Amino acid sequence: MPGAGVIRNRRPLPLAFGREVRRRRLALGLTLEQLAERSSLTPNYIGTVEHGQRDPSLSTILALARGLGVAPGELLGGIGETGPLAIEAARLIEAQPPEVQEAMLELLRSMSRRRRG
Repeated sequence: MPGAGVIRNRRPLPLAFGREVRRRRLALGLTLEQLAERSSLTPNYIGTVEHGQRDPSLSTILALARGLGVAPGELLGGIGETGPLAIEAARLIEAQPPEVQEAMLELLRSMSRRRRG
């Protein structure tokens, strides 16, 4: 039994979802206001989602995913723990023409093989 003053989170899913939204927002360098504008939600509401104080509806999840430029499943744990640098790298690579994307991917593969070998 927890001691006095210890609060157990009875809503782990909204808290995990909110943390993922915040992590991705910060990785993109967005303020609450910028994400709110991109997702057609209010900054205050997004803040309550990020802190796990809201259990967002499907339409809210879709709006946040759109604002963050990700698939909704990614906010629900679809790709695991992707760090801010990996998110930025992926966005930069995706913005390039296919031949540049392929060259960058080959460079990364080569670097990875070198580290292992």
